[in-house]
Amino acid sequence: DTMPRVVLASVAPARDVSRLHVRTPLVKSAPLSEIMRRDVYLKLECAQPSGSFKLRGVGRACALAVERDGARLLVSSSGGNAGLATAHAGRELGAQTVVYVPETTPERVRDALRAYGAEVEVRGTQWSEANAAATARAAACGGAMIHPFEGEDTWDGHSTMIDEIAEDLGGRKPAAVATCVGGGGLLAGCLRGLERCGWGDDVVVVAMETIGADSLNASMRAGEVVTLPAITSVAKSLGAASPSPAVFKMCVELGDARVRVRACDDAHAVAACLRFADDHRVLVEPACGAALSAAYFPELGALDGISSDPRAPIVVVVCGGSVIDRASMNELAKAFSLA
Repeated sequence: DTMPRVVLASVAPARDVSRLHVRTPLVKSAPLSEIMRRDVYLKLECAQPSGSFKLRGVGRACALAVERDGARLLVSSSGGNAGLATAHAGRELGAQTVVYVPETTPERVRDALRAYGAEVEVRGTQWSEANAAATARAAACGGAMIHPFEGEDTWDGHSTMIDEIAEDLGGRKPAAVATCVGGGGLLAGCLRGLERCGWGDDVVVVAMETIGADSLNASMRAGEVVTLPAITSVAKSLGAASPSPAVFKMCVELGDARVRVRACDDAHAVAACLRFADDHRVLVEPACGAALSAAYFPELGALDGISSDPRAPIVVVVCGGSVIDRASMNELAKAFSLA
């Protein structure tokens, strides 16, 4: 067993570095509460300055690299939200940023990265190739490699979301927290935050993937970390071909009663995005739609039997995402005959 023993608990992230993320609203959703027949709250991480929850953890990792370790160059390997968070953080911290992206990264995302002042390098057809090039660049130039989802500092940053949820719920313990999972950084942060606020034993985390980007589901079925041959889902932001080994270990150790790893198809994820846009007038990407689908479509069964206490609310992490716009949402709606 070469995998490190996972330590979930962490002291609250010390205020030892610049905080780049903002406190986001926790809003009760009338439409989803009606569907689920219990209170459903939305943690609106789409309101972060970089467009997604990534700024919490990635921002913390960047701030520590610059302010604690003296890094002058930040290197990222994300053609999406982690790259945007790194670029935003670099600009705020006054550090040079270079982001390696695969060829599949939309031009508008590359433009957004450049608008933050980041240098954009295109390498390979998938993330693993961009990541290899980024790692080599960081090593050659003495830069800080900011991984999109691995790392204690990143998980500590993401865990602050749970602190805010606990404060805003005023001590009401949720029955479940529904989130999406790609590489597993957000999931690790949620688990760490729940442990810290004393909710570790009885709040279920529902970790949603889309079929075609479901590397954690595939790994759980196989009993070991597996690598998907390709990412075939439209939820490209969930497209880690294999999950974090440490996060996989957490899921195995905690078991299905604590972490439900589930998947929906792309059509349900896209339909959830469209309904969410109508209900709450916010545009999110299909990766986020995976988490929303758990509540919009109870028939998927992801939230079945979570709590016998009807007063215990459900919290859905609306992770956001900048890899979406009206035109691409309309294209997805047409592709799945939802327009």
